[in-house]
Amino acid sequence: MDRRTFLHLLGKGALVSSVAGLFPDLLFGQSAFDLGLQGQELIQNGEYAKAVEVLQKAVAMDPSSDWAYGLLGRAYRGLGKTAEAVDAFRQALRINPEDTYSRWMVEMMTQKPIPKLPKKEKPRSPLELQAEEEEKRVLGRLASKESLEYQVKRVVVDAGHGGFDSGAVGLSGLKEKDVTLELATRLHRRLEAGGRVKSFLTRTGDYYIPLSDRTAVANQYQADLFISIHINANENRKANGSETYYCAEKASNQEAARVAEFENSVLKFDEEFKKEEGFISIEEILFHFEQRMYWKESGSFAGRFQEKFKTDLPFRSRGVNSANFFVLRRAKMPSILLETGFISNPEDESKLKTPAFLDRVADSVFRGIA
Repeated sequence: MDRRTFLHLLGKGALVSSVAGLFPDLLFGQSAFDLGLQGQELIQNGEYAKAVEVLQKAVAMDPSSDWAYGLLGRAYRGLGKTAEAVDAFRQALRINPEDTYSRWMVEMMTQKPIPKLPKKEKPRSPLELQAEEEEKRVLGRLASKESLEYQVKRVVVDAGHGGFDSGAVGLSGLKEKDVTLELATRLHRRLEAGGRVKSFLTRTGDYYIPLSDRTAVANQYQADLFISIHINANENRKANGSETYYCAEKASNQEAARVAEFENSVLKFDEEFKKEEGFISIEEILFHFEQRMYWKESGSFAGRFQEKFKTDLPFRSRGVNSANFFVLRRAKMPSILLETGFISNPEDESKLKTPAFLDRVADSVFRGIA
């Protein structure tokens, strides 16, 4: 039985009597999932030795959790223990052969480097030397503080869900679509008032917009950055914190895949674009090559963004992850998806109802951009 099925049945009370006898820690102490979350946070903070200790307990408690073994591999790798890391990643693959991240890590850490042949240095021409100097000057300007402050000129802010699509709903009835609209509106006002960044909203009221249309708005305004705001949810009501996502073909882990699957679930309501038979789009071919560059830039931006949130955002940092989010897939600029808190967590839900708290979150996102 995998972790998600286990938690689902446990939430319905189907396993309470049997689990109480076999695994009392799951009911009266920390569960393997709780330990996994703790280990993930320790990895994010660079405390790899503590993470190994916690995650060893997690895999001992739930030997069928590929997620916990994958985290254990990351922790061992952080300590420089390659053999132990490879073993943990292989355990994750035995449990879940479709775990592309663990497969990639095993291949990367076990392959032998190809010996490099010594290069014969030949004198560079005056033109090559001039080009090298010009490259240094350009990179120096790009790395300067002033350049970075003015790179993002146009931002499109997307309030997730809307209309008949309420998104996740909290225990007290708070709807994700209402919170995302409040946060997007507050962020938009701050960006406009700042004067340095031109801001646009994908929606300004409670109505549904297809996922593809949201990206089209960002492309139409030729934005430098696209931000889609969401509120997370999980069957485990203890789960909390914020995380930043960017688009990739494969999810970085099963939790990221679950989040993307939920956010993409409204695709069935979108009208499918149908091409004429035999039609070849040159623009589509060119975009395919550009797309990888946008995704790479999005990953770099997401990392810097989440680092800023560790001190600014009033949520525990859950780090950066990637998955195939349709709302980000067609963006022709760096694009990120924010999961700001868990509406399924009663404490987070209570905070997200408070205007003053929403202002704090909007301020944090604003500082992450500006």
